[in-house]
Amino acid sequence: MNSYKFHQLCLPRNDFRLKEIVEWLDLMRVAFEIECFYNSKSKPIELSENNLQIIFEKNRDKRFPKIGSTDHFFSRPPKLRHDETVRFEIHTGTHCGEKFVDTFDVSIGNRPAVPHFKHLKQSIEIFHPFEAYLSESKNESDMNAYDRFQAAGFNKPAIIRGFHYLDETFARSIGGTEYCLKSPVWKVEQFCHGVLIQLIEGVFDTRNPSHLEAQRLAMKYFKM
Repeated sequence: MNSYKFHQLCLPRNDFRLKEIVEWLDLMRVAFEIECFYNSKSKPIELSENNLQIIFEKNRDKRFPKIGSTDHFFSRPPKLRHDETVRFEIHTGTHCGEKFVDTFDVSIGNRPAVPHFKHLKQSIEIFHPFEAYLSESKNESDMNAYDRFQAAGFNKPAIIRGFHYLDETFARSIGGTEYCLKSPVWKVEQFCHGVLIQLIEGVFDTRNPSHLEAQRLAMKYFKM
């Protein structure tokens, strides 16, 4: 089964970003038509800054508190193992100087459908990540994206995905904003103090040869 993940990476900020997370989860509630969020024990959670503060403090590593806190929320009780469950993975509270970053991910199976890109763009406007993208599991595997990331680290993108945002600083790692704006892709635009690259119209699908060719041309352009 193929799946998608919307992955957002943010530089450490020494705090839990509580206001942004509440705003983001409210946005995701609309995007996926979610009635309630659940924790890993299938218990409903209250979306308030005070409650999230308690959750993140509880899950913070007591030995290494500066690396932040990780938690998972779900669109349905996870114990039901429903095919349409959407998982939200949050790692936040990383301190400046640590080798980790804050991440805000949405994992989507083959159902429900990937939400409208306007919701992904709004998410970027909430967090202001240095990189954000919608990845497809098979494409990540075929392109050896993890190995490429291990080699590049947080210095440059591992690959170019179908929907891929880079802030102005991160865009310099592949030639800079102006160079990105000239890339041979379906659409590229200046967005949220960076650039948003869309290889094709709609959601990337490795079963479509034209999508793979669009990725190949972009990767060649960016010398990746």
